[in-house]
Amino acid sequence: MDSPGAVAPSPANETPSVEDPSTDADVDASGGTDNLLEFDPNWCIFFGRKATAFHLEIWLPYIRRSRYRFVVMAGEDGFSAGVRDKIAEVPNCAILEPFEAAKAWLRLCSGFRGFLYIGNKQENFKVVNSFPGKLHVWLGHGESDKVYNAFRTASLYDSMFVARYGVVHRYPAAIRRWVAGGACAIGTPVVEGALKDPWDHPRPIRTLLYAPTWEGHGARADYSSLGEIGPTLAAAIPGLVERGTRVVMRPHPMTGHRRPELRAIRDEIFAAGAVGGRDKAVDFAEADIIVSDISGVTAEFLFTEKPAVMVLTERIAGLGKDDARIAEEYPWVYRWKAEAEPLVDQLVRLETADPLRGARASAAAGMFAGNRSMEDAVQTFDLALSAVRFRRTRIPVRYAFAAKRRLARLRRERQPKPGSFKGRQRRARR
Repeated sequence: MDSPGAVAPSPANETPSVEDPSTDADVDASGGTDNLLEFDPNWCIFFGRKATAFHLEIWLPYIRRSRYRFVVMAGEDGFSAGVRDKIAEVPNCAILEPFEAAKAWLRLCSGFRGFLYIGNKQENFKVVNSFPGKLHVWLGHGESDKVYNAFRTASLYDSMFVARYGVVHRYPAAIRRWVAGGACAIGTPVVEGALKDPWDHPRPIRTLLYAPTWEGHGARADYSSLGEIGPTLAAAIPGLVERGTRVVMRPHPMTGHRRPELRAIRDEIFAAGAVGGRDKAVDFAEADIIVSDISGVTAEFLFTEKPAVMVLTERIAGLGKDDARIAEEYPWVYRWKAEAEPLVDQLVRLETADPLRGARASAAAGMFAGNRSMEDAVQTFDLALSAVRFRRTRIPVRYAFAAKRRLARLRRERQPKPGSFKGRQRRARR
């Protein structure tokens, strides 16, 4: 097999073009595949402009285990070396470029079903219009109560992959029925390697994980607590270290993109003694609690069933995310009114009592759609992809997906256990 970046030839061994295809635009099917038509992808993961590694990393564990084949495209052909390296390691996934020529090539792939959208960019509209006969699925990049997860243009897509069906109420009433009919509750993305570690009883907090989100593309999407509590946290770190609590910080990779002053606050926290995060699963395992914002990482951490503390500030309340709203959307998190209460007081209470332990266990069952492992999550993901085609029928995608999950569950239950008599018979026949 040729090296990554090999040219995908046309059926007549001529250089493909955008229209027939037939001009001088060579198409690269990177990631270890030497011929796009031979690879015959089923789904295209589309980034409106540049492929962002931290968004792609959410779904790569799913893609790697999926029974489908994927290509990744970006509207501006923006692929960093890191993104290329990650995709090259996944045998059923490849980069497809350049974008304009690649669109024409996808039309020749007999197994191609449609597009999965990570973000909600204007370029998405162009792709939907260019492929009216294909399926278009909003995949997103994590569960949270951010405005990005309740956008008015959701009716553009055939299906919305959501964590749980309850989130449909966030969408405007005018499109809610359409969103609900096409929704597939596949659960919050599971972090590869994350482990459940429910607190059976309160315990000393030895590691606190602070994971602030970024400031968004505009003020109405700015849910970051870093500007408000960053200086306070930096001042508190020496005292936390003295009491035996270390602070690990995982700032969002986009921190400071819109508000550069947040980078200085981030650096101030590190200078005060916080240590930087490493692998996300490792940070989750080592943390006793997480302090976070309205962000996908808060939902991801719920998989561990360890306590989560969400920061509330007057500014964030002014965005409609006040105490009542957070209590409704996140009934399993402890709410910290940062301007009125020292962080240490929250920690002391958690070390003596944990009244939300049961609420976390219940919320985790719903938030992860019953997926107990990465393998469960991938099977759910694949079943959702197979159900999207029902958008072309009178059967709502949501019901088709539910039926497929029930059938898969029945098949699993009928599988003989390895140590049973039927299981031993089956092994003997192999």
